[in-house]
Amino acid sequence: MSKSDSYDGLPTPSEFCLWSRIRRPWKAIVLLVILVSSAPIHASEQYAPIQPFLNRYCVGCHGETKQKGEVRLDDFAQIDGALWNDVHDQIHDASMPPEDARQPTAKERSDIAKLVLQISRDESFSISTGFRRLNRREFRNTVRDLLGLKPGIYDPAARVFKDEIEGGFDTNADELVISNELLLEYLESAEHSLRMALYLEDLTPPATTVVEYNAGSLQSGDRRFTTNKKNATVLRGSGQYSTSKGPREVAIAGNYRVTVTAAGVDRNNYGRMKFPPASGPIRMGIGTRLDSEGQTSASKLVKSFDLQDDKFKEYSVVMWLEKGAYPWVGFLNGAGKPASSVRQAIRQRKVDPKEVSPQNYQGPGVEVSRLAVEGPLDPEWPPATYRTVFQTDEMPDFENAKVRVSLIERFLTRAFRRPANEQDVRDYVKFLNEKYDDLPRPSRTSRRNSSALEGQRSRWQEAFIKTFAAIMASHDFLYIKEEIGPLPPYELASRLSYFLWSTMPDEELFQLARSGTILDADVYAGQVERMLRDPRTDEFVRGFATQWLSLDSLGTMPPDIKDRRYSAYHRGKYEAAFRNETLHFFRHVLYENQPVGDFLDSDYAIINETLANVYNLPFPRKMAFQGRRNRDFKPSPDGLGRPSYEQLLISTGFRRVSLPKGSIRGGLLGQGSILALTSNGVETLPVTRGHWILDELLGTPPPPPPEEVPALVPDLNGVDTPRDQLVRHRKDPACFECHKQMDPLGLALESFDVIGRYRTTYETGPKIDPSGEMFGTRFKDVTELRRILRSQEDQFAKSLIIKLAEYAKGRRLNRRDLDLVDQLAAKSKRDDYRFQSLLRHLLLSDLMRDR
Repeated sequence: MSKSDSYDGLPTPSEFCLWSRIRRPWKAIVLLVILVSSAPIHASEQYAPIQPFLNRYCVGCHGETKQKGEVRLDDFAQIDGALWNDVHDQIHDASMPPEDARQPTAKERSDIAKLVLQISRDESFSISTGFRRLNRREFRNTVRDLLGLKPGIYDPAARVFKDEIEGGFDTNADELVISNELLLEYLESAEHSLRMALYLEDLTPPATTVVEYNAGSLQSGDRRFTTNKKNATVLRGSGQYSTSKGPREVAIAGNYRVTVTAAGVDRNNYGRMKFPPASGPIRMGIGTRLDSEGQTSASKLVKSFDLQDDKFKEYSVVMWLEKGAYPWVGFLNGAGKPASSVRQAIRQRKVDPKEVSPQNYQGPGVEVSRLAVEGPLDPEWPPATYRTVFQTDEMPDFENAKVRVSLIERFLTRAFRRPANEQDVRDYVKFLNEKYDDLPRPSRTSRRNSSALEGQRSRWQEAFIKTFAAIMASHDFLYIKEEIGPLPPYELASRLSYFLWSTMPDEELFQLARSGTILDADVYAGQVERMLRDPRTDEFVRGFATQWLSLDSLGTMPPDIKDRRYSAYHRGKYEAAFRNETLHFFRHVLYENQPVGDFLDSDYAIINETLANVYNLPFPRKMAFQGRRNRDFKPSPDGLGRPSYEQLLISTGFRRVSLPKGSIRGGLLGQGSILALTSNGVETLPVTRGHWILDELLGTPPPPPPEEVPALVPDLNGVDTPRDQLVRHRKDPACFECHKQMDPLGLALESFDVIGRYRTTYETGPKIDPSGEMFGTRFKDVTELRRILRSQEDQFAKSLIIKLAEYAKGRRLNRRDLDLVDQLAAKSKRDDYRFQSLLRHLLLSDLMRDR
């Protein structure tokens, strides 16, 4: 069956004039042409003063016959504002021409830099199309908030393909393209999400009930390690166990109390041979799972419990269950693969194969004698999702035509993030009525009985689901629109909300946009403070930090699981620990208002017990979180299941640990995530690591290597060290200039292996030499390198502001933007570059408030 065939009953693009409703960006393209044609036309006289300089010092490497770094400077018609900006920076900073080439005088350099700067400003006239598509993260969050779905295990974006971003952030408008296939995915996702929100078939208030599951029928994917008794089940594997008899899914979303009676059993079945857990309590988990047809199932652990051996006790937890979800029970610290543990024990002759085998394994387990679900608890009526979707505290009267028009208008206004105009309302009311007429009518018999009214209401509800899905697949929902110049109220509210929360504006922002008061400087500043304190700010942390530091790429090239040198990486689940370390470090610098220079060098680390062992650092297991500054800033729980920063830190087992003086850790460069990302799972990559420092930390990436230069070939025999190989490589004149900057930085990080462990020698024997030079200053190791980097806090702050602004604006900054960056950096410096202060300066600036 084709993709389109699966949409039987859904509105097709032709049915609701999707393509016309989308209002394809032809108008924007026409605007683009107008803007380009109306932009200042620079006659050849404008370039005349700089042409001799370029011919003398630049065109030899960047001309018609040779284009190093794919840059050509002899054809002015092909040079845009962004490239002129790069040319200015290279000339101004004396990065070009290279040292071994003819050099201009200081006066020549200064005069030309000023002229190029002016050209770059003139060429920075914005030709932005003024809109960008919601990325997958934003679509997920916007649908949840639009429909009132709680942040549980249901993912509204599960049916939408991952955005293919070649470089930069997933807010980059140029990367966020649209296609027929993607539109169909949005349509399917919208309808499925609406059915999760408007799930009632019987539109009468539900009653709280208790369902007793058959405790003797619990099963997981691998039945070999499950012992089913008459009225109980022993869970011996580490899977998620749920009932296999009778209905298990809940029909109504809500809070449910899940009660489990359980005990730890069979701890000593094999005498001296101890299977996991060898010590400590047997730990049971209770969670929720949602199976979606044709989609990957979603699962979430809600709470864990330490069990008593051979003593049954009742454990309960109140959890949110989506419609169609069900609870599961698990053995959290059992043998992940009991069969492997048994085979290994037999090979090591720790057990008699006659007593135990993978087929009759009777090791430690969780015995469950009762599993019950009670709910929904204190059910709201109408359900919260109905009240959010329809924006009413009562179940709407669908039979009333005026009510239907009002419901459409309210939904359109929230979905489009602006007031719905009369044409929008007329179009979708007409569509709603057509959908209602297309649905099967109740039979004559059913129209005579008492359920006739409910049948009519359900029919209208179905028509609303079809109509709202069409709205959520339209251009006005899927795209953020921003005109050139100062942003109007609704666009400003969206800019602020999508930057900090990655979702639509909340009701307070909508009200301020409606009244226009959000444009008032004091009111806007107050909203900035309110939103920064909201737990949804963690969407900014995960969205920005993950992409800036490429944490989404962590694990794409892990060490071979069969390579014993790195077995601890897989056994200890380093990947997850590395990712969480960096995210928690980012949160700490932000929420504790630390100087952003801490990213370059710090006297503390944010680690858990696993990383303490990797980094050879002490770990205070019982230490509670201790914030130091501006505690009122940190987000607090919002009642929707979003934890505060402190809760998140403590619940994941991380702590702030002071580092000893001269520690090799500190800042980003001492973190396993960065060190693993800049390796390939087999060997470290000094050039990649050096490039990463220049690009991600200082914002000064070297140009791509010339095509004719061969790639570095690793010495598999271990005769030459990476330093030896790079010394030879730099002898090529085409490679010298860039490698002179990158290599010393990357070689300093050779003190860390593929998975971030400290080392002083290579496996083949040679001693590692981490010394080098940066900005004319010698360093002996990575500790001294970090100190030099910390002295470049001005440059790093500018680079960080640029990245933050590009993430917010969805495009690359032009020269006029960069002039504002310089002003913001100067303001932030007066506050010691503290992260909150820097972020506030950005949010309150024209850089944020203008397109």
